[in-house]
Amino acid sequence: MSTLPVARHVVVILTVFVATGCGGSQAPTSFSADDADRIARVRPRTPDWTWPESPRSEGSCTPDDEPGEDATDPLQAALDRRFADAGFVCDAGSKWQDEEKLGSLAALRFGNAAGAHKGLAAFRVFAHGWGERSGEVLGDEEIDGLGDEATRLRVGGNGVQVTYFWRRGNLVLQAHIHCFGVCPPDVDALTRVWVDAIDEEARTGG
Repeated sequence: MSTLPVARHVVVILTVFVATGCGGSQAPTSFSADDADRIARVRPRTPDWTWPESPRSEGSCTPDDEPGEDATDPLQAALDRRFADAGFVCDAGSKWQDEEKLGSLAALRFGNAAGAHKGLAAFRVFAHGWGERSGEVLGDEEIDGLGDEATRLRVGGNGVQVTYFWRRGNLVLQAHIHCFGVCPPDVDALTRVWVDAIDEEARTGG
């Protein structure tokens, strides 16, 4: 099982390039740190596939005034630079895990929608590269009906890994499921159920 930390709180595994998706008109155009925290707490919802009631770890979207150490991994270092250029502010995230699977959710806040657009593009480059490094990239496709610039990355070779990335206003959202034990037939379809619940929270506030 392979993970890579992104920003301060979130453990993400993989993904994504910019594409224009279908967005809901109800969604706010600017999200606060409290919004990011609220969205990042949406528990995995996958029919007939149970998850722990409480996250294994979670982090709040609190801007960090202290400079962090420079990353030594080239992929991470490039992402850090591009995030800084895009006006990254803070991130909130949660992770649920049991003996067979991992689910991680990240809500990354940028100063404005234009910055989030750049940040999402950077995240896609990073995640695709990490996917190639940790397994075999099986698909990296644009997705309709999910926010803006939505894509899905599928990786094999180390279990079944599915990651969705999309944008709502100044917020970049990432939902990832990695099944490394006994997996159901369609992990992607189950992941999408959770993704839609996350997006509903972002669009309407629950």
